[in-house]
Amino acid sequence: MKFIIRVVLFFVLQSSISSFAQSVPTLFVSGGKFGYINAETGKELIKPIYEKAFPFSENRALVYRLGKAYFIDQTGAIKIILKYDSAYSFTEGLSAIKSVDSWGYIDKLGTLKIPAKFDQAFPFSEGFAVIKKDGKYGYIDKTGKVVITPQFEFAIEFSDGLAVVKKNNQYGYINTIGKIVITPQFQEAANFSKGVAVVSKDDKFGIIGKSGNVILPIEQDWVSVFKDDFVRVQKNQRWGFANASGTMIIPFMYDWVSDFSNGYAKVKKNNSYGYINKIGTLVIPLEYKWLEDRDISGTIMAVKSGYWGCINTENEVVSPFTYKVMRPFSEGFAVVTKDGKYGYVDNKGKLSIPFIYDYAYDIVNGMAEVVINEKTRFIDKFGNCIKFCE
Repeated sequence: MKFIIRVVLFFVLQSSISSFAQSVPTLFVSGGKFGYINAETGKELIKPIYEKAFPFSENRALVYRLGKAYFIDQTGAIKIILKYDSAYSFTEGLSAIKSVDSWGYIDKLGTLKIPAKFDQAFPFSEGFAVIKKDGKYGYIDKTGKVVITPQFEFAIEFSDGLAVVKKNNQYGYINTIGKIVITPQFQEAANFSKGVAVVSKDDKFGIIGKSGNVILPIEQDWVSVFKDDFVRVQKNQRWGFANASGTMIIPFMYDWVSDFSNGYAKVKKNNSYGYINKIGTLVIPLEYKWLEDRDISGTIMAVKSGYWGCINTENEVVSPFTYKVMRPFSEGFAVVTKDGKYGYVDNKGKLSIPFIYDYAYDIVNGMAEVVINEKTRFIDKFGNCIKFCE
């Protein structure tokens, strides 16, 4: 079940990443409240006024303020005042909503399109949505018609024309008419993507094709979901990468690896970090004690000899290794120290909050606790005092 949940979350994250690429407003936190910024420029687009908020999907974001729920557009304008107990983000023009103890769907105008008559309802994918009725899971179409009778112990959304279902405590796959095309036989199973899916048996992982054929033997200690055309594979405490054909493109040679992103992956060996490209070439050598993720411009914060600096994907120094490392990055900022005083650098190595504090903690939910002149106060990401100020 945990694996399945991770897979569902992966597709939510993928949607979020896609939105990011198109400069859709991105969530940020300031003073414990949520708002939205342009992730490329950092410009505030929607003020942080919400107690809870979710990423934009189909030009709508679900937000909560003063105990009420709304859907807003990318300008922050309220489009729907929710009168329901719960809701999912929009997918394929519909949002699953809960009314008392039943679930249905509304459209982008807030009109109830599918009456609340299900025990549970989930987002649409490829024209179908998972619903639960009388303890079993099935599927409806966008008119609300039950097209696959609730009969499964569990089910997740369609992807690549197939969906994972659970029967007799095993996972398999059905097609869009509800026919089982891969017999339930797996301990865990992920969505298909580009014709392949990750599955597990007896606590071992592998990859199968849409006919159920094994592409990567189910004998690995771990296989991730696909990211940037590759999966991370672990075997005998070593990590490498496989492609959608099941070929180990990068052999088991690292102590740890990250997912590929925009053609690069972070790797660790002998307690040192570097970056590789998709053919396995080290583009940043294994000479750093820590590397942050690449930002949108390709710069990377790095630790060398106990100091933070900033490099690019050609391993050129963008910002010199100047600031003593105190704490890792949190919400885009890291605590650093110089001459006994504490401050913060951003993810491009720029000193964003000067060395004026006797001590400083991580930025969490848009604020950080600091100590100055033996007194505690709280500051925001710009260094402005927001609590216990003199």
